[in-house]
Amino acid sequence: MAFGEERILVWQEAAGVLLGGTLALTGAAVSPRWMARRPRAWEVGACALAGGLVALLVLKRAPGLGAALPQILLAAVLITASLVDLHERIIPNELVLVTVAAWPVLHLLAPRFSWAWALGGAALGGGTLLLVALASRGGMGMGDVKLAGAFGLYLGLSETFVALAAAFLLGGLVSLALLALGVVGRKDHIPFGPFLAAGALVGLLYGDPLFRVLGY
Repeated sequence: MAFGEERILVWQEAAGVLLGGTLALTGAAVSPRWMARRPRAWEVGACALAGGLVALLVLKRAPGLGAALPQILLAAVLITASLVDLHERIIPNELVLVTVAAWPVLHLLAPRFSWAWALGGAALGGGTLLLVALASRGGMGMGDVKLAGAFGLYLGLSETFVALAAAFLLGGLVSLALLALGVVGRKDHIPFGPFLAAGALVGLLYGDPLFRVLGY
């Protein structure tokens, strides 16, 4: 890589980290719209740090800042949704609507964009969670269903598959640990939004190689 190209890459990564951190910070700042109280200062800082870190990891594998914009925005939405869900057990419709509304414009910048790829991911994410919600009879909220459909648009089929697998695995392991430690009881509700968001980030960052490892 030439020195000039390397310097451009460094500036793109710096701009991406700043953008990711700012978007996640903005999400935390507007979160009181859906929460009974304002988030603590450390929670706001953690959101901004997570947004910047995910943006940096995205840019390590993206061909440029333009192609990374959809994923950076999605990460900020997922971080904000997790914060709100942890406090209020809801995933705001406005966050889902912003994600879906921004998708058509942002994905024109993505080098591998295709309608089948995006809509297939949305169908897999939203459809799977809808089946779980119906089967659980209230054990999973419709906010989770909508969020899975929204991030499926951004991830596509293979990465959404990995995202769902990671979300259920993480959710199951953490829930079992909390039950074993007596932190929660069998009848307590554990919000699934943070696990869904974590799974989506795993799919976003590592979905393709993990999907290939699985032999697909």
